[in-house]
Amino acid sequence: MGEEPSALPVNALVAGPPWASGINDLARLRAITGNSRAVIHSMVRGASMGTAIPDGARVRIRSGSDDMWRVGKVIAVLAGSRLMAHRIVYEGQRGPARHFLLTQGDGNWLCDPPVNRSTVVGEVEAFATGDEWHAIGPARIRPYGQLVARASQALMRLALERSPAFAIWISRPISWLRMTPRLVVSILRRCSAGHVRH
Repeated sequence: MGEEPSALPVNALVAGPPWASGINDLARLRAITGNSRAVIHSMVRGASMGTAIPDGARVRIRSGSDDMWRVGKVIAVLAGSRLMAHRIVYEGQRGPARHFLLTQGDGNWLCDPPVNRSTVVGEVEAFATGDEWHAIGPARIRPYGQLVARASQALMRLALERSPAFAIWISRPISWLRMTPRLVVSILRRCSAGHVRH
């Protein structure tokens, strides 16, 4: 039917157009920090990490080399014009796939589009909701969510090993599926808020 997407360069971003300012900022950050394992603080917005990192928490990100980023670690990734903190669920094994990771928020049922290792800012090593810092615990996904998560991860692993460009291409409808429930809930909340009588 349709043509298979062309191969992506190793420095391609996740899915979507490159955000030049973000790439330049990331390059400057890496030039400043080098291999010093510098610490960066940021704030999380959203509940995609479930209970592992609560919405509104501050996070501590430690930069470093990509040999630190293994399955189970939570990393901060440049995703378009923002930083995203999600857990690594798979590392590409062969050929061009070795340059990519699959990540997923603990609170999400579906995994993210493939992440190029060149867009990783560092490991998220702790979070704080007040004055005290806490280590990030293991993933806690409900059993029914695990079934969907495993299926989406298996599909994305196969696609990534076949071709990173293909995996990014098929991740677009998966991303829509991932975002649709949130959009529906948001619309329902707005509608119900408009119908509440005081």
